[in-house]
Amino acid sequence: MPSPLLAIVAAAALAFSSGAAPAAGSASPSFSLTAPLAQPVWLCHPGDPASACGGAVGRYPDGSTVPLSTTVAAGGTSAVVQPTTGAEPPVDCFYVYPTVDLLPNPVLMLGSAAPSARDDEVAVLLAQLGPLAGLCRVFAPLYRQSTLLQLAASGATGGDPYPGPGFADVQQAWDDYWAHDNIDPVTGQRRGVIVLGHSQGSVAVEKLLQHSVDGDAAATAQLVSAVVLGGQVQVPLGAASGGGADPASTFQHLPVCEPKPGGVPTGCVIAYSSYGQPAGSAPVSGSLAANLDAGHRIACVNPSALLAGGPADATAALDPILPTRTLVRGSLLAPNGALTHLLLGYTLPADPTGYRSTPGALSGHCAFAGDATANTSWLQIDDPTGMLPDTSTSALGLHVVDYNVDLGGLRALLAAQISQWAQTR
Repeated sequence: MPSPLLAIVAAAALAFSSGAAPAAGSASPSFSLTAPLAQPVWLCHPGDPASACGGAVGRYPDGSTVPLSTTVAAGGTSAVVQPTTGAEPPVDCFYVYPTVDLLPNPVLMLGSAAPSARDDEVAVLLAQLGPLAGLCRVFAPLYRQSTLLQLAASGATGGDPYPGPGFADVQQAWDDYWAHDNIDPVTGQRRGVIVLGHSQGSVAVEKLLQHSVDGDAAATAQLVSAVVLGGQVQVPLGAASGGGADPASTFQHLPVCEPKPGGVPTGCVIAYSSYGQPAGSAPVSGSLAANLDAGHRIACVNPSALLAGGPADATAALDPILPTRTLVRGSLLAPNGALTHLLLGYTLPADPTGYRSTPGALSGHCAFAGDATANTSWLQIDDPTGMLPDTSTSALGLHVVDYNVDLGGLRALLAAQISQWAQTR
């Protein structure tokens, strides 16, 4: 199935690239000179003093730190909330960041040269994952991802949409984590884990879950939740998973999360792509089902609605958490700092904290339009205060802030899932 995510990223790549894309029909390289890494390379790993996350600060590759505190603005007042530190969290988070590389790095396409962390990867990791870090120990691999330019070129030529070695790097990191870090050294028991990704990182997570979790009873038992945002989780209409015999479904046994009487579901998938569409209109691409198999849809799970126990299409008040200029190390010339090329058109808060939370500033519901043969499903974001730019005519929609539009709601849902999962151990 062609990737709806590819259409999103390709559109962005063409916008950012100053050169012309290869002509349609031109040859796309089908070989690779890369080799597996000698060992995983980590952006975040517990106990590593150079880890980008952990504790009360985030750490950039040059050693400088930024606060992970949050300014909470609600009801005309504001307060600063410090990140949770101290006792070791009961579960782990395995996170794969989205596409941030603009241009290919030929050196990383030769042999097994290990990548080095750059500000881009750290900034997007902190922007998406920082407010969740207090819930879990964080494991975040650095991977040799396909760049925006490569994705655009592959889309134009019909070649492999993800030609690089990145997915193999992610799988290698997961295998290393599962073998060495998921087993608690004190109890000898396996720990619960939340697997998270976004955009290209979500596609990597989908493949990882297909390979190592879906259908594996032991691994599924440790899965607290999977967060697959801005990806392409495909499910049958009217069903939560493929049921074991539906190759068009992304997962055969891992269900998308649905309301559960008496608590929240665990061991399931949270997925959506966010758009701010005018009333009565659908996204122009991205989550469109022109690329879907008939009788299927792209999954949409609204974290805040699920936590409240409402139906899939219930409207819920969201808790957006945006990174600040402080977090991304913005300047007068580049207010959005290391994420300038991703956050075009976005105005980040200027608070001295790392984040700004504005509970209730947005509302959202899972929307669906179409029928069994051609349909669209997405998380509709309503923004009465205008805190986000108008993206209603963009193929990207609100893709770059998929996590942030309800990061507070996602955090509350994951906390409830951790508690629910722990009660079953």
